[in-house]
Amino acid sequence: MSVFIAVRQDKRKSSNKLWYGRSFCPNIIDTHQLAKRIEANVSVKESDVYAVLIEMASVMAFEIANSNKIYIERLGYFYPSIRSTGAVTKEDWAIADNIKSGRVRFTPEYTRSAENASAGKASGLSSRAISGTGFEYKVIDLAEKANPQP
Repeated sequence: MSVFIAVRQDKRKSSNKLWYGRSFCPNIIDTHQLAKRIEANVSVKESDVYAVLIEMASVMAFEIANSNKIYIERLGYFYPSIRSTGAVTKEDWAIADNIKSGRVRFTPEYTRSAENASAGKASGLSSRAISGTGFEYKVIDLAEKANPQP
């Protein structure tokens, strides 16, 4: 398993023309495919898993729309986030004028070793489900994007 990286040059007129790596996703795994994969690992029918995944998406959307953070064990946190511009005074700041975009963010669960934990925070240890250090990376040529080799 590898996370694919496509290396591309920034060709905008105002750029420094440096090369940057971007993650590349050759496939989209939909809810039915997830349900099929989960069914293979548990004793629940694919249709039941699918129904739970669909309802989970609805419930998550509702909770995030109500400004709640969602924690899924061994995966991480989903939460609402906005990008906004500044205003000179608090009274000048308005939702319609200053909010530029809203999105759902994800923060993976991670491990902090006792040695690296800050003083007094060693009790915050948690298990690593996914993280940047848990991946293997592979640089691919965009010309082969239709058929990347793992």
